[in-house]
Amino acid sequence: MKLQGILIAVQNMERSLKFYREIFNQDVIMDFGANKTLRCGLSLQSDFDKLAEFDASLMKFHTHNMELYFETDDFDAFTSLLNEHPEVEKLHEAKTFPWRQRGIRIYDPDGHIVEVSESMESVGFKLFEEGKTIEETVKITQHPQNIVEQWYKRFLGEEDENISVCGSNCAKCPYYKKMCSGCNKSSGKVFHSPQGCAIYSCVQSKNLHDCGKCSSLPCKIWKETRDPSYSDEQFEKSIAERIKTLRTKCISKD
Repeated sequence: MKLQGILIAVQNMERSLKFYREIFNQDVIMDFGANKTLRCGLSLQSDFDKLAEFDASLMKFHTHNMELYFETDDFDAFTSLLNEHPEVEKLHEAKTFPWRQRGIRIYDPDGHIVEVSESMESVGFKLFEEGKTIEETVKITQHPQNIVEQWYKRFLGEEDENISVCGSNCAKCPYYKKMCSGCNKSSGKVFHSPQGCAIYSCVQSKNLHDCGKCSSLPCKIWKETRDPSYSDEQFEKSIAERIKTLRTKCISKD
């Protein structure tokens, strides 16, 4: 046996449809008149008392005993959209839960509680960006380790090819894919150093995957290779971040 869907009773179908269309971008995929199924699988039902054959006086709204739960990868965009709809009643303002997820609870037109929170995978990604390990992320998010390990693989999957041998993320460079294909694809011969990056050459000569396993990290070459626009403080911060990337994200390979 499996759950086939969720149905909620509504008092005014058009009002409810407007809410779920404008706030949640939901279209009707099946229309049975008094019953309309939205793209997310939620069904709206008018005259539920007649359908289920019970006295209409038993129908209760604003009961505070259940909620619909939605996730988004862009929580800031959702809260901005919500601000454009002051008519939507909030149970509470946006807040951060102990497991580091941001969320907000609102009421739909019939008083059903709807929670909207950022996806837990995106929470995991933020924790990885902070340098948290898989074990630390498991503890913070309260999710099983096998799930967190899947997040981590996806987190590395996009960034791995963009992380240079020195720990810089080429994808964050304004010239990436415009004037430069990245350190890895160009074998260190980037647009600002066509003769070849000294760090890349050093890694190749030592037969390493990157600087992460080098006992001299950060070495003299690192100190001599810097963006001239950086202040001393910015440069030292950059070095610390690159070392953290190489060691924490475990992308180094012998």
